Amino acid sequence: MVPKRAWAWAQNHLDRQIASITPVSGGRTGTVFDVRFSSGDPVVLRYQSKERWGELGRRHITAEATAARLLVGSPLPVPRLIASDPTGAETGGYANLTTWLPGRVRLDRLSSAAIDRLARAAAVLHARVVPPDARPRRYEFWVPSNPLVPVWAGNPDLWRRALDIYAASPPDTPSGLVHRDFHPGNVLWVGDKITGLIDWAETSWGPADLDVMHSRTNFAMLHNIDQAYEFSAAYARHGGTVDPNPEAQRFWAVSDILGFLPDPRPILRALTVIRPDLTADVVRDRLERFLAHTLQT
Repeated sequence: MVPKRAWAWAQNHLDRQIASITPVSGGRTGTVFDVRFSSGDPVVLRYQSKERWGELGRRHITAEATAARLLVGSPLPVPRLIASDPTGAETGGYANLTTWLPGRVRLDRLSSAAIDRLARAAAVLHARVVPPDARPRRYEFWVPSNPLVPVWAGNPDLWRRALDIYAASPPDTPSGLVHRDFHPGNVLWVGDKITGLIDWAETSWGPADLDVMHSRTNFAMLHNIDQAYEFSAAYARHGGTVDPNPEAQRFWAVSDILGFLPDPRPILRALTVIRPDLTADVVRDRLERFLAHTLQT
């Protein structure tokens, strides 16, 4: 439910009368809403209450607004920022109003052409030049503060090795603009054409490896390991660069995999409506298999 203050704030920044504001289905946070009119394309409202989200909500809104500003003029299909309330002074919470983009999220197996386009988009994003005084906040790891071998592990020794790797200091990998949650579920498609890159709430300053490895992990869980490496190969083909040191690559890959602990099931729960085959056992097994492959290469 969007509070009256947020509804009024949105209306003040629009030149058409709002007919409805309804939640966008498929997300995990429940903070994104379609703002619809009697005719024409909708716009999108992200609203995060102070009571529920606190400082994290402010960071999400600030990150999304920062990405929109930094990508003005980019060839990437990204939402345009209409208005932002990062302090809650006007809405009582934290809010962004952005343009709507056509297309749909695809969780089915992508063709090689679609994977190639996704990898190219990542390479274009990571090549974006950002002035030092305009950089977003530094990335954060998503690994739990006290990570443990998961209770569902089929091969606990694999996870112990991964935890040992993660316990080392992060490599000194060069940083740049990253989406930080770059994966097939945050992309809009019409056929194999990308029509929108969405959900910029985690936009950060960090190694491109973060986006590449996160995409690979998601491909491995949603589909298979072959598609994970097809993505990274296409990324390199389009001029994208990750840390050339194999040990550094392994660190970034392991840190992303561990970011799904203690269990990937809650993170993927919203996807099971579209992909009922993604049961807890399937996703856990694929994640562990991908970890095994990561540690072997």
